[in-house]
Amino acid sequence: MQLTTSAQHDQNLLSALAQSDEVAFAEIYHSYWKLLHDTAWKRLGDKEQAGDVVQDIFVKLWDQRATLAIDNLRAYLHTAVRYKVYNIIASQKVNDTYFQYLAFLDVTSDQADQQILYGELQEQLNALLEKMPSKRREVFDLRYVDGFSTKEIAEKLNISQKTVQNQLIKATDSIKAILFAIALVLPGHLK
Repeated sequence: MQLTTSAQHDQNLLSALAQSDEVAFAEIYHSYWKLLHDTAWKRLGDKEQAGDVVQDIFVKLWDQRATLAIDNLRAYLHTAVRYKVYNIIASQKVNDTYFQYLAFLDVTSDQADQQILYGELQEQLNALLEKMPSKRREVFDLRYVDGFSTKEIAEKLNISQKTVQNQLIKATDSIKAILFAIALVLPGHLK
């Protein structure tokens, strides 16, 4: 019963927000700011950047207050933070962040949207890895799956360390392109 009451309260706040009620907005802000900040900080590791993410989410909430159709405020805000963090990570240089994405997208039974996103990302990545030239794939796997350093890979494959680095750059650039493509699609889910 408590959950229903909380959901009803959130719906009342959203209705008031749609009418530009600043008190309702302030209550939403104070109720969810810390939770959202902690979520972003946990994933980004930077308190200031996490604060910026949360601030952007609330600015968007206010700017689009009259047109947003939100069924579950908590889920909406949580998803918005995750996607914003995802976009930040996708726009940064991809070095060792591939596995951070997979950790970021840990699947839980009560977060169906996360499962879908995880599945899409995994599908895209698998397709990319299948198309990769065999040597590049081998270098990629040795680095990101097995955890070898570029020097160890060079010695193992009897190639120069520069060749290893070039192959890794090409591989991560391909992954980065997929992440950007997904990031372009995702903001449409927030409306």
